[in-house]
Amino acid sequence: MNTINNTGNRCFPETKTPEKKETILTKQMKSQFSFFGPASMIYALFYAFCLYKNASGITYPFFAAGTLCYFFLSMKRLGVPYKKDSLFYVISILLLGISNCCTTSPQLLFMNKTGIFLLSFVLFLHTVYYDAGWDFPKYIGAIVQTTAGLITCLFTPLMDLTSFFDAQKQRKSDKNSPIGFILIGIAISIPILTVIVVLLGSADVVFRNMIDRILFSWDFSFLSFFRICLLITVVFLASYALLSALCMKKVKEEVTDHKIWEPLIAITVTGMLAMVYLVFSLIQIIYLFIGNMRLPDGYTYSSYARQGFFQLLIVCVLNLLLVIFCLSFFKDHTGLKIILTVISGCTFIMIISSALRMFMYIARYNLTFLRVFVLWSLAVIFLLMAGVTVSIYFRRFPLFFYCVAVTTVFYIGLSFARPDYLIASYNLNPAHMEYLDEYDLYDAEGYLSQLSTDAAPILLNREKNPYLGTEDVAVPRVNDDLKSRRFYYYYMNILHRTEEMNLRNFNFSIYMAGKSAGL
Repeated sequence: MNTINNTGNRCFPETKTPEKKETILTKQMKSQFSFFGPASMIYALFYAFCLYKNASGITYPFFAAGTLCYFFLSMKRLGVPYKKDSLFYVISILLLGISNCCTTSPQLLFMNKTGIFLLSFVLFLHTVYYDAGWDFPKYIGAIVQTTAGLITCLFTPLMDLTSFFDAQKQRKSDKNSPIGFILIGIAISIPILTVIVVLLGSADVVFRNMIDRILFSWDFSFLSFFRICLLITVVFLASYALLSALCMKKVKEEVTDHKIWEPLIAITVTGMLAMVYLVFSLIQIIYLFIGNMRLPDGYTYSSYARQGFFQLLIVCVLNLLLVIFCLSFFKDHTGLKIILTVISGCTFIMIISSALRMFMYIARYNLTFLRVFVLWSLAVIFLLMAGVTVSIYFRRFPLFFYCVAVTTVFYIGLSFARPDYLIASYNLNPAHMEYLDEYDLYDAEGYLSQLSTDAAPILLNREKNPYLGTEDVAVPRVNDDLKSRRFYYYYMNILHRTEEMNLRNFNFSIYMAGKSAGL
């Protein structure tokens, strides 16, 4: 109830400054800063040790495991129980971390890191919230809300630290907790210790080589020192802020029914699309499937595949999103379900048509990473569309988890399959090379020489790589032959990366490449 202040003959309600609402988890985290502060700082130091100038080292799986330990220990401290079905996310994150130190493919490294980030975020939400009935719109909204909360909580650790010291001052001196003083000591010792190590490393080459080879391989300079400190600070603030944002629980666990739109709108739009898709699918069945894949007059394999494939891929993705959108926002209607089923069936035909066109193109122009990834995408889209089709008639079908599980499992398979190795093995098969003319061979050789170290066991094998010639040495000498120069540079890159490897940035792909090169 608002109190009333009388001023003259008029009454004004007493205004109060709105206070920031705190949940039970937020209060617990604030009161236990003596645990969460040091834990976040240790995690930040661990992060810097594992990942600073180390995109694909053997420390990456340890970083993934350390991140999970930091999160679950924090949740245990807050009394948030562990869910058994979180095991899928945990295993997937660890496998992607292992994959990161088994490849040097830039595409795989990027997707591995993206996958670890997204799966971790979903795991965090799944642990803190009851998300059994969450659908796609709900999960997307939860991710956006939590990300916004992380930004607003970015300076929460500094405020909690201030509150912690204020609370310590109010207690009796004989009951003061030593944790706060230990935290201060750690904060002071880190920069001092770093400076001392830098100076000692500059003073004695043996000491510097020991630190360099055993631990870091960092360039000891003021700029490196500044970057490391900045990285530690950012990770400390971000990790603590993420926990704070999760503890605030701003996301409402109940699922709002978004299916409020008039289904006749969707029926009109999807009905016209379905008619076009049916005509297109009929042409694919009669001409492409039954017609033994004969090309139209005047078309080459290249022009036929390029004209149709990417357009069909885009349409398949749009159809997938369209069906999910209609299921999420339009009221249930039997006619709409039938039309969405027709669109799903036509999408399956388009996926098969796209795959056939791509296989035709690969048979003529060999493999690249993009072509492998596209075929993988088609297989994933096919399974996702199957799940969406099931959800048309079974509302309780866990579509979000199904899509996450299918995408994750298939991507882990792709990541450990080492696509660059498969590409080199396929492209250097004599049966595939005979279709290439001189210009195509020139381009194919240039592409192969730019593959990652994953392909080294094939590319540096004289029995499998005809571009290497017949010399006894591992790689041809540099001469006027462009072919020799290209694989010479590939060999020298492996030599350079092998020499730079140490205990922290050890990578199995580089190690195997060095063995293949005779290093």
